[in-house]
Amino acid sequence: MKRFFLFGFLLAAAISAAAQQKTYFVSPGGNDAATGLSVAQAWKTIDKVNSVVFQPGDRILFEAGKTFYGQLMPKGSGTDEAPICLSSFGGEDRAVINFGAAEGAGILLEDVDHWEVTRMEVVSYEPYKIGIGRQGIVVRISKPGSSDHFVIRDNYIHDIWGQLGGNGRYQGYNSSAILVQTARMAGGMAVTGNAEPTVINDVLIEGNKIDRVDKCGIVCRGARNNVVVRRNWMDNLGGDGIFVNGPYRGLIEYNYIRRSCMRSGDPNLPGDDGWWPHVAACWIQNTEETIMQFNEVYDTGRNLHNGDGFAYDFDFNCKRCIAQYNYSQNNHGLMLLMYNIFENETRYNISENDHTHLVQMQGPIEGDKSLVYNNVFYIDYGMADIDYFLTRKPEELGAKFYNNIFYATGQGRFRSVYSDGDTAVRKFDEELKPDLPPGSIFLHNCYFGPWKNGIPDDPEALVADPKFVAPGTGGEGLATLKGYMLRPDSPCINTGMYVPNNGGRDFFGNPVNDGHPDFGAFEFLGSGVFTDGKSEAEQDEIARQASSIAWAKWMFPKTIASNDPSQAVIQLREPLTDDIKGSLSWTNPKTGKTVTVDLSKVKDRQRFVLPVKSDKETLESTTLKVNLDNGRFREVFEVPFQEAAARRRN
Repeated sequence: MKRFFLFGFLLAAAISAAAQQKTYFVSPGGNDAATGLSVAQAWKTIDKVNSVVFQPGDRILFEAGKTFYGQLMPKGSGTDEAPICLSSFGGEDRAVINFGAAEGAGILLEDVDHWEVTRMEVVSYEPYKIGIGRQGIVVRISKPGSSDHFVIRDNYIHDIWGQLGGNGRYQGYNSSAILVQTARMAGGMAVTGNAEPTVINDVLIEGNKIDRVDKCGIVCRGARNNVVVRRNWMDNLGGDGIFVNGPYRGLIEYNYIRRSCMRSGDPNLPGDDGWWPHVAACWIQNTEETIMQFNEVYDTGRNLHNGDGFAYDFDFNCKRCIAQYNYSQNNHGLMLLMYNIFENETRYNISENDHTHLVQMQGPIEGDKSLVYNNVFYIDYGMADIDYFLTRKPEELGAKFYNNIFYATGQGRFRSVYSDGDTAVRKFDEELKPDLPPGSIFLHNCYFGPWKNGIPDDPEALVADPKFVAPGTGGEGLATLKGYMLRPDSPCINTGMYVPNNGGRDFFGNPVNDGHPDFGAFEFLGSGVFTDGKSEAEQDEIARQASSIAWAKWMFPKTIASNDPSQAVIQLREPLTDDIKGSLSWTNPKTGKTVTVDLSKVKDRQRFVLPVKSDKETLESTTLKVNLDNGRFREVFEVPFQEAAARRRN
């Protein structure tokens, strides 16, 4: 009887919830005094929609092909089971939201959650006006806690001339066709004190068309889990195409970006000089294990003050991210590797006629541990630089280049160069040769065609024609790149070096498991050579353990603040993984006494306290000794205590 009663109660609750889910219609021929619950009883205006607090499962449908004037700012939140949907009805066209000369968004979802926006068109058509930022579809969250599930799919956003520069609520990165961000990233509205942090999860931005927009196409900042940006098309953007900041295991794939970065950095545009001019087509920042794959980028602009213009970019604090199976044509470089990044991989990509800084490196070889392998770099006119930007000593700069093919023909050529200075007056040193052992940066690559200052110092260089099927014939689309497959008589087949954890497939979908890998982005099959699976698995495991110990070292601060002379507090960026053992120790130079923390015996793996009981002067003249061990690899290093003068400077 109780079971029957419970079932009946749940059934009644489900029926009640379904009954509360309503579909509202909006039409230019409607009446705001009507119920809105049928086409015959449709509402008329955006203002009416903005006055209603919608409930889980509700749908708001605007008449397709019709134009509605104003800024749409609906209220209410859905649930996991019943999101609120905004879309069009009555035909294949989209309903048009025209917000004219207004500042801000055409469609704004603020401090709500569980919304899906599909098949809408957002326009402004108003000309650029200095100081006025404009946006297309915006999700902006300032309330503490988690706001989840935002789907922005199959919309058309165009002719929105916003503000290229500035840091206002609607300017710069905030002036975008699609913007999803927390208030902390928007500036000036962050939740402070001991309040619960603001987090966005479960974001899908898919299948949207974006055309003629300033500044950016798609910006997602502050979303953390389950973030996907997929199959979007965009052209003629003043600034960045796609900028994603913050996700863990995010995915950016199958996007098409043409003519981004066309106006940012132009000194002749009023108000733009002096604002942040550096823009790129598709880039990530503050991300972990995020993947950019199967994207296409064409014809990226680079104005005088824009020091960027790359197709792709691993920006600050990118950790273990991957750029793979992407295409880059006629941009100002394939990849930018910023500093303070860790173990990011650029692999199995094809670059055709990218110029300026083909790959630019700003971080240390060993510290960042970035890999660039099995890519194709083709150029048949102009010069493409492998560019070391002098943010530190020349001997420290770089990444590891393995199994790449550098192909220069016609009037094309490569160059290795060390650059420095502001963008408009940058200096280039092509004679500088850092004192590094051979193979420190380039190892086992194929070189064909001229290098202005000689090919890199690669002790295992293959200097030969790779014998592509039809190099330089890439068109529009990933399917046009079969010309970069290798002919059966290519010297690059089965002569590459094995790179652990390589993803298992090439640019074209062929498995990378038929023996020695090939050079370049194509793996030739049917050569009769087969892999040694056991050996490769062992190499993968060794690489994993080496990565684990390097990651643990990267977690430690460069210096330790000594605010309290009685104890030393070591705060790591993230907790140490369970496999890391070892110790932290400090020796008092006056007494000779050593205090130690055994890492295998502490529960908190991120914050460590040593009872040093010393005067500040003594502490600041010493270092913390760190001993990390994961069974196979060991790292021993010292971290200095920060002097008071240094703290004041920082």
